[in-house]
Amino acid sequence: MKLLYNSKYRDLMVKQVKEQLLFLLQNSIEFSIVVHMDSGVDFNPPLPEEISNTFKEYTLFAIGGYTFKSAFVENNTFIFEAGFGPENIGSRVYVDIDRILQIVIGENIIFINVTASVEKESVKDSFEVFLNNPRNKKFFKN
Repeated sequence: MKLLYNSKYRDLMVKQVKEQLLFLLQNSIEFSIVVHMDSGVDFNPPLPEEISNTFKEYTLFAIGGYTFKSAFVENNTFIFEAGFGPENIGSRVYVDIDRILQIVIGENIIFINVTASVEKESVKDSFEVFLNNPRNKKFFKN
């Protein structure tokens, strides 16, 4: 479906995810998110491999308690602090909003981002196509 690759549609989905997150945070409503872990998720400090290797392609993060209190949106990134593993190892989690597949309250899915599991066309790939086009050689110095 071409719609899922349309950049304007993807931007619309990011805007809607962001608005959902902000609404929940501003109204003190705890929730969970399902994140597509392919890329766009970072941990600071990085988690030990024995923990990070347990994450599946789609991972559920509960945004409640201290994690909820630490959560905020900055630009197109959802940021929160959480403890992981039996030792509750703390890390700040940075999630690109476009990687959030679902927002869940209790057992109810309240939002689905249909573009979260679709690969993004990379800027690098676009640039390579540009470079490989012989008509674009005039834009480069020899």
